[in-house]
Order: sequence, then structure tokens, then C-alpha cells
Amino acid sequence: MWLDIISGYERIEVNTKAITIFGRDTAIYLGELMWVYSQVVRKKLEECKANDGYFTLDRNYVQNRTALTIEEQLSIDKGLSKVGILEVNENDPNSIRINAEKYAAMLVDDDVKSIYEIQKISKLGRDDKAKVKKASVRLNLIAALSEPDVDVLEAYKTWIDAMLEAGKPMSKPAIQIYQRNLDNYTNSKQVKLKLLELATTLGYHEFAWTRDQYEKYYAKGGAFIGTTQRKAGGIDPNSGF
Repeated sequence: MWLDIISGYERIEVNTKAITIFGRDTAIYLGELMWVYSQVVRKKLEECKANDGYFTLDRNYVQNRTALTIEEQLSIDKGLSKVGILEVNENDPNSIRINAEKYAAMLVDDDVKSIYEIQKISKLGRDDKAKVKKASVRLNLIAALSEPDVDVLEAYKTWIDAMLEAGKPMSKPAIQIYQRNLDNYTNSKQVKLKLLELATTLGYHEFAWTRDQYEKYYAKGGAFIGTTQRKAGGIDPNSGF
């Protein structure tokens, strides 16, 4: 009885041929990925079709199941995409599309040369690793966002992309502080969008700088109405963000 429970509890089915071709970690990841994909096909097939076969992968869920970090997952994605098993949405690394037929064909192909070619193609170069690292940093920063409004959330993402591109220092705590300061400064969606637009175009990673520019050039002009400050100065006095 206990043996049955232990052997089946939270199990991931790993294909031994996949281990031979891709190695242990990728085989484990593929086992979990195929299970997730089977659930998508079973429960959300029409939605998946409407999105041209793409679906959203919960990276944290996969990490909890496989112990593979987000960066490790993205690295595996890059290799799998090079051999055509996986396609990743360039605007959202969590949005993926699987070519299950191609994966199945690889599993039944016993030709040694074919296996070697797959291994060669899927190997990551220096540029691939740099792109994976950058994407991993971005996803970890975006994970710190807790904005319910879709438009404001996208504005935050654009701001983060601009800061990363400019090499400005960013961290999860800093982003959380920035959000708190912005929420404390205003309830207005329009004002939030304008402030994030200014932060993006001017390259500001500190809220106080953005707020000062907004108040100097926009707030008093009456172009944006609805600002409600809840704290003195609109920001946390113990923070520079």
C-alpha cells in the first residue's frame, strides 16, 4: 500500500530515450511539459487554437515540480527551440507552443547520426546564454509586479525593459517600492500611465525623480486630473524610490 502511494505521488514520467538525446534535466523538463500540454489540450483546446497553439506556462509551478529554476527552464527552451520542438513568443517567454509530433519523431528515430545532430544543434552558444540570462532577469523582475490594471501593468513592463536596456540598477524590492510609491501618490490610471511614460522616456528608476518632472511640467497644467496623495510628498520618506 505505502509503496503504491510513494511510487505514484507527484510523479513525473521521464522518457529514457529523451535522457539519451537531451540529458537528464531536459528530459525531466520535457516530461513535465508534456503533462502540462496534455492538460491544456484536454481543458483549453479551443483557447489554445485561438492563440495559434500558444499557451501560458506557469514557470513557478514547473520549478516546484522539477526543481529547475526559471533561468534553467529558459535555457532548455532555447535548446528545444533550436531543434523545432518548442516555439517561444518573443514578447512573452512564458507563452510557448509545442510541436509534439516532431518530439515524438525524435523519440522513435534510432539513427545515431540523427541523435548526434540534434545534440549538436540544441547546444547553446555564448550569445544564446546571454539572451537566456537577460530573459531570466526580466521575468524575475516582472514577477515582482502586482498591478491589476492591464494597461498599467504593460506600462510597468515597458519601463522595466527600458531600464534593463539602459543598464540601470533594478531589483525586486526596488520595483515593489516603486509600485508602493506610485500607488500612494495617485489612484488615477491616467496619471499612473503618464508617470510610467515619463520614467521610461527619461530613463528614471527612482520614483521621486519621475514625480518631480510630472509635477513640474504636467500636474499644474491641468492636463492630468485625479492625483490623490496619501503621504507627504507622495512617496515613502524612508525610500529613494
